[in-house]
Amino acid sequence: MATLAATFNTGDQTTPGYYGTPQTALLLLDFHSMFIEKAGGPQAPAALQTAARLRTWAKSQGIKVIHCLIDPNLAPYPTCKGSERLTNIVGAMKSGGGDEPGELLEGSADITFARRPGHVSALKSPGLKDFLHEKGIKSLVLTGLSTSGCVMRTAIASTDEEFVVTVISDGCADAGEDVHDMILGKVLNNRGFVTTASQFQEGFAKAHQ
Repeated sequence: MATLAATFNTGDQTTPGYYGTPQTALLLLDFHSMFIEKAGGPQAPAALQTAARLRTWAKSQGIKVIHCLIDPNLAPYPTCKGSERLTNIVGAMKSGGGDEPGELLEGSADITFARRPGHVSALKSPGLKDFLHEKGIKSLVLTGLSTSGCVMRTAIASTDEEFVVTVISDGCADAGEDVHDMILGKVLNNRGFVTTASQFQEGFAKAHQ
């Protein structure tokens, strides 16, 4: 794992430290209430609180905050494996399980993008990539549920799209904690950067003071 100094090297365009507030965005991935209760495992509530605190900090810094969600008004795409299961999940979301918790909605409104059920990467959300490019965003900071689902898929897709990606380890959770640890330590750490929320805030502040 890269040291904090290496992660926030202001002279290295491959690191998040190279990019200031205008080029950085925080993504809140799939914090639907039913995912927090059922899919995120025992650490999901803690990940939610971490994400909420990081959102407050990001807004205070002028960093764009983007909510990336599943649109329960759309059906899974026709060739999606397990579409019947997804349809049931979408039905539960329509019954109230699709709401975001209040902790992520306090204060001024953020930007939200929603995608079709079955599309796991948030970059499949219509308009999101165009928005990021139009705003000059180069560095993405990811939190969300679950680590092995939308977080991993969004991180990998984002690096393929040439964004610098940082995953906030304590702002994510998974039903299997061993899976969470493996994804962060063996997969995403090789494609981008993995830090805690406090480490990111500290490193970002030192790089851009």
